[in-house]
Amino acid sequence: TASGMFSHSYLNRSVEIIGADRIFFSADYPYQYRQGRDARNFLEAAELNKEDKEKFAFGNWERLTNTAAK
Repeated sequence: TASGMFSHSYLNRSVEIIGADRIFFSADYPYQYRQGRDARNFLEAAELNKEDKEKFAFGNWERLTNTAAK
């Protein structure tokens, strides 16, 4: 997870190493909370294609929880 580290270089490197199917977004609220839509802005500006951005933002979590529920 990103764990509140809004760093595009960390994100890009993580996706390069483990792939977009094995990473998802999180933030260490309230420890890394910043006002001003930082999380939303980070996700919107991520240098990922639409499919990988959706995986990172919510898709991988949905897939994980759906698999665990079976």
